[in-house]
Amino acid sequence: MSNKLTAILLAAGLAVSACASAPDYTEARNDRSSGYSETQLEADRYLVRYRVRHDELEEARTLALRRAAELTLLNGYQTFEIVSQIGTRDRDSDTFHSAYPAAPVVAQRCGLLSCQSTVIHQPGITGTTRFEREESLVELDIVMSDKDARVSPSLYDASEMYASLSDDDSQ
Repeated sequence: MSNKLTAILLAAGLAVSACASAPDYTEARNDRSSGYSETQLEADRYLVRYRVRHDELEEARTLALRRAAELTLLNGYQTFEIVSQIGTRDRDSDTFHSAYPAAPVVAQRCGLLSCQSTVIHQPGITGTTRFEREESLVELDIVMSDKDARVSPSLYDASEMYASLSDDDSQ
């Protein structure tokens, strides 16, 4: 009985941790934040970007494909073709130095008739903090159309792609 309970708890813990590690499908707040963004190049052409905060280029590509499919449907088209794609991984680090200068502290001891003040000199504090970031960025240059996706292997059916990649989030 306790082995079953342990197995159930372990499986539940793995499921929760797997969900917690997946990035959210969301719009980027700015050029450096995680999520999708796009730039319209022509009436039927967009540059779609997806940035994730870890070194998972394939995951960024999958999420960029989802956005490409969603954008195609939002613009009233059925299919899209990837004209070009770029994937980059970036590792960056920043080092911050902090210093707090020495500051005197005044302590007072009071008795029944008088108080006595003492000045205590405390040394300054210095420190160094290092922040490291890893991120992956995928950019897809897509052209949207109403061509039949079965006529060319380079065409993606936007409805099928969106349904397939949206289902991955609910698992």
